[in-house]
Formats: sequence, C-alpha cells, structure tokens
Amino acid sequence: MKDLLLTGFFILLSTPLFSQEYDLGGMQGLRNRKGEVMLELSGYEIFITTAKGQVNNKKTINSIKKKYGMETILAEFSEPGFSKTNKIIESESKVKGRPKVKLNQVFYIFNKSDREVEVVSFRTLNQRDVVLEEEVIKMYLKNGLDHCILDEQTANSLSFAGREIDLGSACRWTSPHNVNCKGGQMSWSEFPSFESANLDINTRIDANMHENINVLAEDDIDILFEGIPSLAHRVVYKQKPGAGQSTKPLIVYYVVQEVRGRYVSCVLGNYGYGRNDYELAPLLQEVMSIPVLPEAAYNQFDIPQYEEDTGKRKEYFDYYMEIHAGSWLPLGNLRNAYKAAPSVGAYIGYPIKKEMAIDFGFRIAFPVNRQLFDYYHSGWTEVAKARFIGNINLRFRYQQAVAKNIYWTTYAGAGVISVQTDLEKEYYYDDNDKWYSFETLDVFGGVNIRYKRAGLYLEYHYTPFSITNKVRKDYGNSALNLGAAVYF
Repeated sequence: MKDLLLTGFFILLSTPLFSQEYDLGGMQGLRNRKGEVMLELSGYEIFITTAKGQVNNKKTINSIKKKYGMETILAEFSEPGFSKTNKIIESESKVKGRPKVKLNQVFYIFNKSDREVEVVSFRTLNQRDVVLEEEVIKMYLKNGLDHCILDEQTANSLSFAGREIDLGSACRWTSPHNVNCKGGQMSWSEFPSFESANLDINTRIDANMHENINVLAEDDIDILFEGIPSLAHRVVYKQKPGAGQSTKPLIVYYVVQEVRGRYVSCVLGNYGYGRNDYELAPLLQEVMSIPVLPEAAYNQFDIPQYEEDTGKRKEYFDYYMEIHAGSWLPLGNLRNAYKAAPSVGAYIGYPIKKEMAIDFGFRIAFPVNRQLFDYYHSGWTEVAKARFIGNINLRFRYQQAVAKNIYWTTYAGAGVISVQTDLEKEYYYDDNDKWYSFETLDVFGGVNIRYKRAGLYLEYHYTPFSITNKVRKDYGNSALNLGAAVYF
C-alpha cells in the first residue's frame, strides 16, 4: 500500500522529558471494532486491551510479555495503592530499522473479571513521564476516559488546539491526533510547555530517519501556522529502491508553536515531486501556508516527473524507456507501394535538462495491402513489393506538464530507414543478406500526450526514397506514424 511510508512518519511517538501536572483535556482516543482503545496524550501512545487470565497467574504475565514483544524487562512489581489487583511491568525494546532509537514501555495490568485482565500500556521513544502515567491511570480506574474516546474512524471534523475544523467525509483517523486525507496527513500533540513540545519534535525528526529511506533535502522555512509566523523544519524523504511500493518523495514539515495557549508539536506531510515541490495538500492548507516560496520552487505545471534519489542529487527524473505500438500510414504516392504497416518500436532516453532528453530508438513495420513497384539494381528493372520496413534514429524531446500526471511532449529527430523487398538475391552470405533492399534518410517530428505511464503519439516522417536510385522518382516520400506508448 503506497500510503505506508506516509503513515509511518505520523504514528511514531515522542515524549516530553519533564514531570509536571497535566491537563488531560488534550487527550484523544479511538475505539476499534474489537473494543480495543488507543489514546494519545502529550506524545504518548496509550493502549487499552484485554487478555485471558489473571494478574497473579505467571502464565498470563508471560503470555502478555510475549504478545507485546518485551525484550528487556527493567522492573516488575505491584502497586498496593491502586483500587484493583495489579501488576506493573517496565520494559525497553529496540525499534526495527532505527538503530539509535529505543522504545520504552510500561504495562499496567488489572483484573477485569474472573477470566480476563485489562492491559493499559504506555509507549514512548524517550524517558517516561511517571506523573502523566499516574494521572491517566487514576482517570482509567474512575472510568473517566470514555468522554474522549471516539468510535467513528471517519474524521468529518477535528478539534485542533481549540479550533474546530470541518473536513468532510474524505478523511479518516489513522490513530488519535493523526488524520489522513487524500494527499496529506497530519499528526499533533499538546504539551504543558514549549520546551517539552520542542523536545518532542526533535525526537520525531530523529526517529523518522529510517534505514530504508534517504534524505533528499533538509532545511528550515518560514510559514504561517494557524496564522502565526513560525519556523518549520522541512525534510524531503525518499524510500530506497526495494524498500517498499512508494516511488514518490515524502515532504514533511515539523512545527512547534504556541496556539491559543496550547503548546503544539505538529508533523504535516504530503507526497510531492521532489525537493523543490512546495505545493501543500488541502489538509495541510487548513493549518499552514508558505507566504514566500523559495526561488527554486517548482511550479505545478513545470514538474516533469517524480524525483529519484540516486546519490547524485538529481534535480529531475525521467522515464528512460518507451515502448510503441502503432502503424505507418503512407501519404501521397507512397500509398501505391502499401496501404498501411503495423509497427512496434522502442526508445531509450538520456535526460539532459529538467524538461529535455535525447533518445535513441528503433522501429520495425510489416506492410499490408502491398502493391508492385519498379526496383532498379545492376542496370536491370524488376517488379517488387515491400516486405519489411525498419529504421533507427536519434530524437530530441521536450516535455512539459499540463496538469498533474498529464504531460505534453514535442520532439524532432533523424535517422536511417530501410525497406526490404521480396526480391531474393542470387548470391548471399546469410539470411540477413538474402533480400534486396534500399535505404534513405528519415527526418521526422512528433507530439505525444500521456497520462502517468500511458500515452498516444503522432509523427510525420519525410523519407526521400528516390535519392537512392533504386525506385522511381515518384515512388513517394511521406508517411504518418501513430499509435500508443507505455513508459518505464
């Protein structure tokens, strides 16, 4: 699923490094169809699930340790001050693909019934905030968390730092305080201080450097965040070849700002064309804007292709192969030789600038409805038919984006075209030299329109066959070639 890279950047956690009093009003939760609950508060992911067994049963505890992948157990104890029988387990685990990041977890396990326990787990990528955990557990034991838990996954609206934003029905909750709309995603946390929010965003930046991605660009940019002049840390990520299905660069903005008395750590992102694409998805435009674009910023109609990271920091990316399937349609006197010739061909391209490339190509065609014509060789005149047509050529191509995923290309080129006749030579060295043929210059121009990886093309070819002295002067010299193409 191509959105996996985008989603992965927004479900990573970070944690404030200060213990202090918390207002739990900034917490949001979601309940899935199984009844399991996930909450977010100040950078914590909090899960409430059930399991079979009892707190004092060793098999139950071992099963929970295995289920949640507890690698290193730091502590295991009970808290007599809680109103329910309990077991608390603190653990530390490695995060796959992120060697510098460790995941700290704490599990509060309570008896729910004679046969079930309820597990309240906290996850963080930095040191724990014990005060926050205890405040949440107190609310849990009083059944005071239900008011902030949603059962609906569709994000018709969201409450963002005290402001209600209507989104319609095209958005969904990926996790608490983490909303995904077509083309964009945003996650955020509210903190009791600017310092804790700033530490949180730095942790997110570090944690999002995965071993399967490359960073195409990283810098700071001035933005308006909720109408407030702010500084965003902008990073353009690109998944390494073979690491997943996504081929598009992911552009992420990391922001810390005080908004309506709340300290917000926010991560906003959308896929784009490359490092110089500053276009914002509609979701991002709800909370941020870029008042002054950098000089190097792409215009949406100038972008040729998605940028690839090859280690050389290329400023563009272009498909390097085209496969054509079409037909030659002779014009004028050339129709006296054949009426049409189904053809196939291919081009291999080498980009020279953002919109320009030089291509090497070939094409073969098989005439149908062939007619007799005079063929001259060794002072004799024979009647023959066109058996096979082939050409090789070089072309210069100029490509422009006319809309998102739609491209218009014009090109011109020259090469050599050969017509093989059905006249067999009396002496020949091999089957490739068995038939008489004649060659001439092929000069052509064409246009192409494509959507993503498929398109249509139309070309005009001028081929002065009479200069070969193998055919009559009125043999003909013009043809169209049209058909469909795919791009790789």
